[in-house]
Amino acid sequence: MSSVSVRTSLRSRLNLAVAGLFLATLCVVLAFLAVTSREVVTGFAGSLAVKQALLERNKIASVIDREVALARALARDALVGRFVLNEADPAVKEAARAQLENYRTLLRDKSYFLAVERTKHYWFFDGTKPDQGLAMITLNREDPKDRWFFYSMAQVEDYALNLDYDRAFNSIKVWINVVLRGPDGAKVGIAGSGIDITEFFREIVSQSESEISTIVVDRAGAIQAHPDLEIVTHNARATSDAGKITIQGLLGHGPGGNAVEAALQRLDAGASVVERFPLVLDGTERLAAMTALPDLGWYSLVLVDISRAAGSGFFRPLAALTVLSLVVVLGAVTFLLGRMVIKPLAALTEASAEMARGNYGQTLPVTRQDEIGRLSASFNRMAGEVLDHTRNLERKVQERTAELTAAYEHLDRSRQRMLESLRYAQAIQRSILPPREALDRAFPGHMALYLPRDIVGGDLYYFREVEEGCLIGVMDCTGHGVPGAFMSMSVHAVLGHVVSVVCSDDPARILAETDRELRATMGMDRQGGEALDCGLEMALCLCQPARGRVVFAGAGISLHVLRGAALEEVRGDRQNLGYRGRKPRSEHVNHVIPLEPGMRFYATTDGFLDEGGGEQGYGFGAERFREMLLANAATPLEAQAELFKETLKRYRGSRKQRDDITVVGFSLDRTGA
Repeated sequence: MSSVSVRTSLRSRLNLAVAGLFLATLCVVLAFLAVTSREVVTGFAGSLAVKQALLERNKIASVIDREVALARALARDALVGRFVLNEADPAVKEAARAQLENYRTLLRDKSYFLAVERTKHYWFFDGTKPDQGLAMITLNREDPKDRWFFYSMAQVEDYALNLDYDRAFNSIKVWINVVLRGPDGAKVGIAGSGIDITEFFREIVSQSESEISTIVVDRAGAIQAHPDLEIVTHNARATSDAGKITIQGLLGHGPGGNAVEAALQRLDAGASVVERFPLVLDGTERLAAMTALPDLGWYSLVLVDISRAAGSGFFRPLAALTVLSLVVVLGAVTFLLGRMVIKPLAALTEASAEMARGNYGQTLPVTRQDEIGRLSASFNRMAGEVLDHTRNLERKVQERTAELTAAYEHLDRSRQRMLESLRYAQAIQRSILPPREALDRAFPGHMALYLPRDIVGGDLYYFREVEEGCLIGVMDCTGHGVPGAFMSMSVHAVLGHVVSVVCSDDPARILAETDRELRATMGMDRQGGEALDCGLEMALCLCQPARGRVVFAGAGISLHVLRGAALEEVRGDRQNLGYRGRKPRSEHVNHVIPLEPGMRFYATTDGFLDEGGGEQGYGFGAERFREMLLANAATPLEAQAELFKETLKRYRGSRKQRDDITVVGFSLDRTGA
């Protein structure tokens, strides 16, 4: 074990002190948060829900009660009763209309209606055209929109509230339907008014606080009022209770729906005025408060979003305590660092400055056994060695400088020779590339993007004029840099021999013969460790404009054919050329492509497709390559090489090129390339 114990270790002492203060502060903050935050937020949200529910209860009751009182007074008016019993008398009708006009000015909606049982006449006035007088339609028992009248005549004894769609008013309203009775007490019709649902929402449902929402339901849970007008409209138009949207349906099967049903039962039993319970709606935890609306048979459900109920002020004490804890921790750490580290280091810094000024006789007192003490002792030993070696320092520096200078000059000369060799190799490799003049003769339009990763590379593109046309191809040989360049030169020589001696009019056979010759030249079929394992991918096209066709054969590289806005990929054979251990394939497949006006052909090595870029460093990919070709379909071929280069550069960003890249494109259309 080290002579310096853990207790006297400076790092251990600092770590223990900081950890202790941090843990103490963290415990206080966590305890405070656990005890207060959840309880405070939940309590506040619950109180807010109860308060809002009672407020909505009184608000709804005041609005409905006033309208109900006016509607009942209208139904009991003597002039209105006379008109219902004698609709044909003009004098009675005029007197009733004048009296109804008095009621209309007091009604909130400025409208009223009378439905007569005897004649099934439905008289109404909505105030939109003051000069039109009373309007009338005839109710039909078979019309679903008129069923409310026949239901009310059969079931309602005094009055009822109904949320329904009225075809005469062409609106959705909360209707107050009051029974009209004759002198003998028999039902003779229905009278009343309505509250426009827009106004109803503004008064009852809409809230300025975004964390509070109110829903009004009936005893079955059917929604009568909701912030979402589409739900209310749906329920108003529903012809049966089964087709209505319920609060239980919104909550789904589970604790939320059960809690609503339990609250409804307790309110019906008079166990409480307000029921408070938690539930989850639309994935949000809420506190709910439900209260019954007097005399309406409806219930107000107020929902408070717990996560938004409490403002930042609730957590200011916690923030203050956190800041205070951090201040205490930082203050303690600063004090300890100053006492245990900064002060000793200041003395060491001063001694080092004296040595920098040439006073090498500096020493520090060693009074501690921790890191600072060992550092002081090391400084004293260093000062002694510096003092001892000062006289010989300049000589040693000069000798070492001379050695380093000689080594650097030797390395620089070697580097220059290597660069000169590589540049000469680059010139040799580029000399076998097709001259532009030859390509201009063969193709009305062409492009070539040739980007070796290093000074030289393993990619190459090939061109040869033959009988009835020309050969053009792209090859991707094994390796990069110098090995790849040697390989590409060898393949170029083998390919030239095959085209000159063996075959020049059959791309598939040229590939097969090149594979055979390359294996023989490189000794790939030899047994033992001296046999090479190398190969290449290649795309080769025989262009025969006079015969109106292009013949393509590929080994690992596809040909992209662009016809206007359509792009087709003609896949080459999956088997590459060369490579030890692979049985040579005697036949490759020729693809004959008839020439069409405006047609363009493209071939690329995998270096373009595999070039990494984007946020994740993924390869450029075949799909982006296709999109790039289509996006530049109208661009002249001569300008595309630079555009493709800039596109790849933007995608690659700051990353380095990781493979040789070659793209060749050409067109045989003399009318426009």
